[in-house]
Amino acid sequence: MFITRKKGSLSLSIEAIVILVMAMAVLGLGLGFIRTLIGQGQEQFKVAIENAQLQNPASADNPVTVDTTVRLKVGKSAKMSIGFYNADTSSVDIEPTLGGCNSQLSLVSGKQTVPAGEARGYRGIIKAIAIPSPVINSGDTLVCTVNFGTYGSEQFYVDIIS
Repeated sequence: MFITRKKGSLSLSIEAIVILVMAMAVLGLGLGFIRTLIGQGQEQFKVAIENAQLQNPASADNPVTVDTTVRLKVGKSAKMSIGFYNADTSSVDIEPTLGGCNSQLSLVSGKQTVPAGEARGYRGIIKAIAIPSPVINSGDTLVCTVNFGTYGSEQFYVDIIS
């Protein structure tokens, strides 16, 4: 009478299970790494697209850029693109402000965190508080300035149209 013990087959299936578990762990780590890498790439791509949409992107040589001329209809608002390059050694939370032109115009834009040595694109809306007014009339051209505090400023024209 022969009694056979099947230790070999049991050992083989335990090894197969261990290999399968390790393979699943490595697959999970790989997928997590790829997902993180793609997420970072999307953020960098978004920043690159914002800067590329500007006619004249901001750089270390030209830290503030704006549209040359903004056409503002009487009683309406106008969109504009603004670029800012942070030449500082640390990141900065900054929002563009409007100055140097009529007090009846205002700039609406958001605050962004700009890391050191990077450029960001801003969207802005120029609003007229009260047009027509005794100070602003259709056909006027104003010279305005977009300011980023001590980091720089840039002038542009606002053409008032009817």
